[in-house]
Amino acid sequence: MFIFSENRKPVSKQQVESCMNDLELNIIKKIQAGKIEEFEEIVNRYKDRAMTLAMRILKNSEDAEDALQEAFIKTFRAIADKQFEERSKFSTYFYRIVYNTAIDFYKKHKAKTYNLINIDDTKRNDEGEVTDINSFEMSIDRDKYHMSGVYDTDRMTLDNQMQEVVNRYLEEIPEKYSTILTLFYVNDLSHEEIAETLKLPLGTVKNRIFRAKDKLKEVLMKKYSETEILELI
Repeated sequence: MFIFSENRKPVSKQQVESCMNDLELNIIKKIQAGKIEEFEEIVNRYKDRAMTLAMRILKNSEDAEDALQEAFIKTFRAIADKQFEERSKFSTYFYRIVYNTAIDFYKKHKAKTYNLINIDDTKRNDEGEVTDINSFEMSIDRDKYHMSGVYDTDRMTLDNQMQEVVNRYLEEIPEKYSTILTLFYVNDLSHEEIAETLKLPLGTVKNRIFRAKDKLKEVLMKKYSETEILELI
């Protein structure tokens, strides 16, 4: 897949991803240097697709919002404590945190509530920048990624018709299949990245994606012709 840059030279998807990863690494370095307000850029970049993944697992918007809030706080702490060692793409690292946090919520069958601190109580320096890390963690407000409009936003930003159709009907297949196809189609992770996220062998991931596509085809057969399905999946 290629896109065109401003000077009309073709740019590969790999080059785009590399550029985006460099931008994220720059943001991470700024956070680690004390510019902790830069984390809002991470939230804005990932909130919608991460919410889709959490919803796919928890099936409940309130629990998904709570799980995602906790995942963002875990991610912020990991960045601030320099636990992210750049061994993988940041997106893979982050989605693994979201996935594990949502699974923990699913097992516990309860949500954890965070008391949000008012911005007036947050410690700032003379330039008005947030300096109190604990206050900043608590101010990662789930209103930034509330469910209202998340699916609509996803549909507006999906790359093509195939992703739109997949996202629409994933709820109708078993969870273990819908989750892995969400990572593949919505979160745009490769087989290797999904294996890293789910801590599964690569062969298992490929097999599960194959089976998941079959399950999705069964649903789509009721909605589309076989020719249309082959073009989509």
